[in-house]
Amino acid sequence: MTMIDKKLFRTAVVIQEQLSRQRPAPEAIHLPEYSWNRVKQINRNIARARERGWHLAAQSLFGNLADAGRSLERELEEALRGLARRTQPRLPASVSAIYLDLRAFQIDLKTHELVVTTDTIELDGVLLGAFQIRLTWTDIGDSSSPYRVVALDPHPSARRDDVTHPHVQDEQLCEGDGRAVIAAALAESRFQDFFLLVNRVLHTYGRGHAYVELDAWEGTPCADCGSCVDDDDRNYCIGCDSTLCDSCSLSCRGCDNSYCADCLRPCAGCGSDFCSNCLETCSVCRKDFCADCRENRMCTDCYQKLHPEEPENDSSDESPCEVACLAGQGG
Repeated sequence: MTMIDKKLFRTAVVIQEQLSRQRPAPEAIHLPEYSWNRVKQINRNIARARERGWHLAAQSLFGNLADAGRSLERELEEALRGLARRTQPRLPASVSAIYLDLRAFQIDLKTHELVVTTDTIELDGVLLGAFQIRLTWTDIGDSSSPYRVVALDPHPSARRDDVTHPHVQDEQLCEGDGRAVIAAALAESRFQDFFLLVNRVLHTYGRGHAYVELDAWEGTPCADCGSCVDDDDRNYCIGCDSTLCDSCSLSCRGCDNSYCADCLRPCAGCGSDFCSNCLETCSVCRKDFCADCRENRMCTDCYQKLHPEEPENDSSDESPCEVACLAGQGG
């Protein structure tokens, strides 16, 4: 005969009583507005790229459009499932069912938490470590977030110490598409399903929906080439304040300040790169020139065309007196 764990059984009774006292609120239906707006934005970008003849850029955007469309499809399906659940009564599980679920978890009686530890998580080559999912059963139904996701060996983003996972900030999980099914599992006391769902979200990376994207996890991406830049090797563009790596940080030939490629322009005269402060527009031809290639607010060519040099005197080197004397001697 299987022995009953009395402490575990009493915990199951407490949880069942608490859930039975709660009046389940109608489940909110989350419409996929963000995903729909993203689909429309990408579609506009494709149209703009094709108008400008950027066919390779347009082709690459079709992949982004497909990803956004699949995300929209998933969220629509979840909204439909939520509508179906609205017509079904939600009742908490029985004490025996809760008890059987609890046997699979670690229980912290002091904090009233059910605890499950994930395996070591690595996403897109970025090591994030293991996490504990800690569900406070006294907060179920009374809190919008009755559980925490705690990093056991934190590998936070280099940009934000409070982000230990692309979808975890301050130990709170952004559930994304799984929000409704996670809430339903808690409302129906299906704790095993709850922990499995949260664990699945932690093993998933949704690009574009993260607190910090994984390609910027170890540092700040260079604005030009996209490679990650550590704080010690970081450069900044004086013009737009974007982050640059050493290879993409360019110097203005006039002031020697650092700029990105977009904030430098070539001088129409010498072809060297200058910032906008070190170039001046010629008042005649309206092209931009550096200080060495302009004169009196004009480029050198325009200035010389408007101020041609005086022709040289072809007379001999003799002075006027010498010329007069020579003329008298000749008489």
